[in-house]
Amino acid sequence: MIKRRLLLALAGVLLACPVCLTDLPVARAEPLVPPNPAEIQYLNQLRRILPGTGDTQAFNNDAELLAKGRYVCYMRDANELVGYEATLVSATVTQLAFIYLCPN
Repeated sequence: MIKRRLLLALAGVLLACPVCLTDLPVARAEPLVPPNPAEIQYLNQLRRILPGTGDTQAFNNDAELLAKGRYVCYMRDANELVGYEATLVSATVTQLAFIYLCPN
């Protein structure tokens, strides 16, 4: 008896969820923009160097690596913070971001 009620309640919840989700607004994504030449060089160098360092960031995708590089540039330029302790980004990614991504 209890199992039947539990199954009916679970079925009701599962049927009600799609109805609740239909009223939610659609999430907008940024337009897909191809990487510029500096970003391509940055990613190529990271893909060449990171596997030999044993850094776990070698398993990150290109978008994550670009985001980390831009973050390092932002922290250096806006907040004058550099280093692993300030950004929690590895030295390899930091140095290559300074070379290829940061305008200064």
